[in-house]
Amino acid sequence: MTLTFPSLTSLWQNFRLRWYFKFTLPAKTRATLHGVELDISMLSSIMKNNILEGRYEFQECRLARRCLNSNDVVLELGGAIGFIGLFCRKVIGVRHHLTVEANPATIEILQRNYRLNSMTPEVVHAAAAAADGEISLDVGGEFWENSIVSRQEGGKKIQVPSRSLHSLSALLPEKPTVLICDIEGAETHLDFSQLPSTVTRMIIELHPSMVGEAAVNDLVEKFHNLGFRTETVEENTWLFVR
Repeated sequence: MTLTFPSLTSLWQNFRLRWYFKFTLPAKTRATLHGVELDISMLSSIMKNNILEGRYEFQECRLARRCLNSNDVVLELGGAIGFIGLFCRKVIGVRHHLTVEANPATIEILQRNYRLNSMTPEVVHAAAAAADGEISLDVGGEFWENSIVSRQEGGKKIQVPSRSLHSLSALLPEKPTVLICDIEGAETHLDFSQLPSTVTRMIIELHPSMVGEAAVNDLVEKFHNLGFRTETVEENTWLFVR
């Protein structure tokens, strides 16, 4: 039997990678992504690396740059740490932007990032759902794990307000023209027929790994029945236009 050992180059690369994630990334507190300043001090090393490598919300950002303009009124479901909202307002210069975010802890990070960019968010603390009321939110260790779609038994859950698309659209000073949605599988719980006819573009991340391919296919068919066509798909991020 022949024994093989890692090369010195492989050992050195492995050491550098471990050092980077254990020591270098935890020390990072700020980042700039596509012209948006971000406070990353409270994020995990994995998320910090995604941001610093330019991978965070890459598809959403590219599609927003492609199809939004300064005349748009945007309703965003799942505001997370505020990056997409800030990109829409600061870089594209949309006329109005309303962010909907369910987790109050994530809203604190979002508000910090808006202050860092000398802006004030229009943010609603709620989960987008089929109807107004209250709903249970699964809160994971990472902000992108928050969802009203249950992932596992015994996880942390909090009660949050729920708002329908009809009531959320009514909060904007003008009828929305664009919907941006990334709500970790909860998109399958929404009644998209409640969107006003002024919405002509939707950028939506779909989650077949959470809800199944059949549920995603059903949702896409509903969009087509509402007059939207599939313009493009980048990984699991879809652009629909009507």
